[in-house]
Amino acid sequence: MQRNHLVADVGGTNIRIALANQSEIKHIQTFECAEFPSLEAAINHYIKENKLIIDKACICIAGAVNDNEDVKMTNLDWRFSAHSIEQHCNINTVHLINDYHAIAMSLPYLTPSQLIKMSGAKGQDNAPKMVCGPGTGLGIAQLVPIKDHYHCISGEGGHIAFAPTTERQIQVLNYLFSQHERVSIERLLSGQGIVNIYQALAAQAKQPAQNYNAKDITEGFIQKSDPLCIESTELFLDILAQFLGDLVLMNGAFGGVYIAGGIMPRIIKHVNVEKFNQCYAHKGRFRDYVSQAPLYLITEPQPGLIGAAAYLYQSID
Repeated sequence: MQRNHLVADVGGTNIRIALANQSEIKHIQTFECAEFPSLEAAINHYIKENKLIIDKACICIAGAVNDNEDVKMTNLDWRFSAHSIEQHCNINTVHLINDYHAIAMSLPYLTPSQLIKMSGAKGQDNAPKMVCGPGTGLGIAQLVPIKDHYHCISGEGGHIAFAPTTERQIQVLNYLFSQHERVSIERLLSGQGIVNIYQALAAQAKQPAQNYNAKDITEGFIQKSDPLCIESTELFLDILAQFLGDLVLMNGAFGGVYIAGGIMPRIIKHVNVEKFNQCYAHKGRFRDYVSQAPLYLITEPQPGLIGAAAYLYQSID
């Protein structure tokens, strides 16, 4: 019986499992995590249902990961390690990586049909790439080509301090300082971040803030039905663009800056891309420097699985 390679993307609500062939994935199935008492049980269900023998696996998880340590999910009563999965699922080798490590690994393999190019820059071959994803939180990772392989450099970049560049942004920062001892960029560039911006603008305008979540606010922006929702989303976009430009200054990501996460794909048709690029490159003397790095939006729904497959086959090489 053929031995297969398995990849999985573990979130707080769902787990997606697939088979990997190089950077390609197939037989994707999605399960609710709550249906299983453990990660091992979910993987074994997939293996038995599809009558598989698994040789190697790569599993990406939202959170800090170390192959040699137990992982405890934040929103699930799941604790596991690479060794426990190998043992309970009869897999020879299991790799555990962070979800943005996986998304970064997917970048060289994404095709134009899986992306929207947002700038005219050509970029440079064999240059570093960055991925930044405002969603539940703010994920960031860098991908560096080294000889014939890619090496991911990740950390907790979403928790660096927010640096306002306009009077309006300073007003939002002052509001957030009244709520938090320290204001990280994730306090603005995330689902909750849009809500924080909305509440700050409502307070500044002395208007009652509605009990809106991020989807409510972006829907008000899409439908042009609520001026405060429009301003909140536009300010979110300005801050995101300028932060992406900062990433280029820090890391020379001339291979491209890629936007991931669930927020931008939903609103991209309503985004003023020309203004977004202006904010991105608004770096004074370094405008031309930043403008060399192309901007992309990832529209592929499973970049984590693609990246886990790429990581797995690179580790085999």
